[in-house]
Amino acid sequence: MDGAAHTATMPTRTLIIGAAGAVGKRLTSAISNAGGHVVAADRMKYVPSVLRKNAAATVGDVDVRDKDALRTLFREHADEETTVWNLASPLSVETALSPEVAQSVVIGGMENVLEAMWDVGCRRICFTDSIGSFGSSSPRRDVSGSWLVANPAQDPGSDYGKQKRACRELLDRFAQRGGDPRIAVLPGVLHSEPVWGNGTTEYALDALLAASRGQKFRCPISPQVMLPMVYADDLMRGLIALQTADEEELREPERLYNMTGLSFTAHELFEEISHFKPDFRWTAGPLDANMDKFAKLWPDTLSTAESLRDLDYEPDVTLPAMVAGVLNAHSSRNMSSKAAFRSIDTCRSGRINDYMLETFVRKYLVRGRERSGYLLRRQDMVKDIVASLMASMDVDADGVVSMNDFMAWSGTNKLETVVDDQYEERLAEEEAQEEGLETLAL
Repeated sequence: MDGAAHTATMPTRTLIIGAAGAVGKRLTSAISNAGGHVVAADRMKYVPSVLRKNAAATVGDVDVRDKDALRTLFREHADEETTVWNLASPLSVETALSPEVAQSVVIGGMENVLEAMWDVGCRRICFTDSIGSFGSSSPRRDVSGSWLVANPAQDPGSDYGKQKRACRELLDRFAQRGGDPRIAVLPGVLHSEPVWGNGTTEYALDALLAASRGQKFRCPISPQVMLPMVYADDLMRGLIALQTADEEELREPERLYNMTGLSFTAHELFEEISHFKPDFRWTAGPLDANMDKFAKLWPDTLSTAESLRDLDYEPDVTLPAMVAGVLNAHSSRNMSSKAAFRSIDTCRSGRINDYMLETFVRKYLVRGRERSGYLLRRQDMVKDIVASLMASMDVDADGVVSMNDFMAWSGTNKLETVVDDQYEERLAEEEAQEEGLETLAL
């Protein structure tokens, strides 16, 4: 390869729809860190603080099923030079549980996004397809994205795969009208964050979390089934390479590229975990019917040749490095959570109450963080914030939180982030009320 694709410059503006999801948050950060101007949009009314910190602008309350909301979004934040990422899509198991809702989001949403793009002259759209598009008739090893183009009538075996196929057809028609669609075929996404969705390949993340906590893991898929995965750091490099590639470099049919990583069976993963956690224990089953079905439908490995040739992308992260990295991240979070609890528990009683929590929040999470010209002071919100925190931590409603309860809560939450998010939500409400009063005054 002559290197033209990976030296292409970042577009002036990137609009990410569905930015509050697992891939969206990381992509917002990765593009921003690469010097890109990111507008992060999501159906959540209040966009998470991590997006506000990384994006140049954030827009909440944008549901892809709402044509008017999308038109407003594009008219205010997109033009001919904007690249769009449409990441609004449920995961495989979520789609199986609510196929009608998923169809309205995935297919109907894509139709609405493309229409809004056309209205402002926006050409380039990137979309994340999935290994869920491959059915039982697909090759088991080294399958390329072009196989999906060459076999449009194959049965992916799920509503999830059929909806992805419908989106590819919409994007192909958009290309015929002069659009510039690019499609990334994603395997299971591995990462070191504390929260993830309800997909098939997420069993690996569940296993790593259980290992970090010293818990026994019950494997929901057949242990000998191999599945392709990709670590989030590799994935971000691949997605940015796809976004920034010059059009003439993209030689694959319908510009469909695998975001390859590493493939392994559950048994191989557990063997690797045991090198770092010798006491890790697991059992096979009980199997989850949907997860096991999808795992057996999908290919074992993905072809790396096309992405290397056209995008200069190949993965770096190995299975041992992934396992070590994720376990280290969980361990670090556990240590930080214990340190936070002990900092709050000034009496060293092994339990915290609302008074201790309020003292900690005021001293470490509020003081010195007020904005100039504010409509709302953080100090004025502390009582409400603490009440909300206690309600979510105090599982037995006895007025105190044990170390175990706090650690369980910290597995999916971070004190600083929760305080920031609650403040920003209240501030947004205050600002909306202020704008309403100003409008009435006019």
